[in-house]
Amino acid sequence: MAQKILGLDLGTNSIGWAIISRDDDATCRLLHYGSHIFQEGVAREKGNEKPCVEKRTSSRASRRHYDRRRLHKIQLLRSEEHTSELQSHENI
Repeated sequence: MAQKILGLDLGTNSIGWAIISRDDDATCRLLHYGSHIFQEGVAREKGNEKPCVEKRTSSRASRRHYDRRRLHKIQLLRSEEHTSELQSHENI
């Protein structure tokens, strides 16, 4: 019975693969093969290198900072409302 084997070659910027068929008498046949090369993860501008995701990362950080400030303000307003309610009940 023929056995199929998947071979992978994982590189830093590429993946290579091959599928071979191995028969009972130890003969091997190459069935399929290929590779995929990824784009570089570093942007080069005037000799400087920076990650390609730097803009996206800084935008995400800005959104998180905005969301945290907004949540903090909402929590502060709720605690002030709760405090004013307690004070109004104490005065009754």
